[in-house]
Amino acid sequence: MVVKVGRQKDLGSKKRAGLFGPTNLFGYFMILPAMSVLFFFFAYPLTFEIWTSLTDANLGNDAKFVGVDNYVKLFADPEFLTAAKNSVVYVSFVQAGKFILGLGIAILLHQKLVARGFWRAVVLVPYAMPGFVAFMVWKLIYNPDVGAMNIFLTKTGITDAPIAFLGDRTWAMASVIFATIWRGFPFWAIMFLAALQAVPKELYEAAAVDGANAWHRFRNISLPGIRPVILIVFMLSTINTINSFEAIWLTTAGGPSDATVILPVFAYKGLTTFQIGESAAAALSMVPIAIVIAIFLLNKLKKD
Repeated sequence: MVVKVGRQKDLGSKKRAGLFGPTNLFGYFMILPAMSVLFFFFAYPLTFEIWTSLTDANLGNDAKFVGVDNYVKLFADPEFLTAAKNSVVYVSFVQAGKFILGLGIAILLHQKLVARGFWRAVVLVPYAMPGFVAFMVWKLIYNPDVGAMNIFLTKTGITDAPIAFLGDRTWAMASVIFATIWRGFPFWAIMFLAALQAVPKELYEAAAVDGANAWHRFRNISLPGIRPVILIVFMLSTINTINSFEAIWLTTAGGPSDATVILPVFAYKGLTTFQIGESAAAALSMVPIAIVIAIFLLNKLKKD
């Protein structure tokens, strides 16, 4: 009986040590440098931006707290609503294109090909290329006077005259979307390829013995096997695409007119007019969307 009570006291003392016991304090001390970096490079800027969005901050004036006035102005601004609509179109088509092209290339590179290692390296070239270089190259390709695209179309007789891909409202958004897909699909392809290689070959062999064709093997083995990777890649890439700036700015700068203005470009243009508070609010309007997408996909991962 005495021994039992003693053990209970020991357990009680461990519980009372709680989060701030000697062992835990040492752990906190060890992660303090990393947490400090995270604070100064993430938490502090985010907190400052949230505060700025609630003020009338402008160049040359003392910022005053205005509450949610900046957000109310944004949702009553037709230009902001156009940017939000363009963002939905841009992100939706870019993500769909990356997924289809990335999965298709991954399946192709998973097969037995001649010089398969070489082709796997070639696929990475668009993603390895600096974004500035990649989108400036596409701007040159789309050039109506000397661009390779127009030279090909006119020489082959597909079109009678050059097309201003980036200067025409009909073509501008589609042209930027295509360039963005080309730049980003290798990340999807390599991640999907790595996931496909982790699927046990025995499952394919057993399915083939049972008479399953290629489509059935893909639908019932490959797709479920790489589903967690699909969700993770979709989440990371969607958040990155929502915040995309260089693709639009380097090719069209949001033009012609407002045909390709998306939320990051809209927020940046607000800064050029020194409407700092409103620009901060515009930038933060993308955060709830990213959070909802992340929570939804993480919950899907937990169910797996």
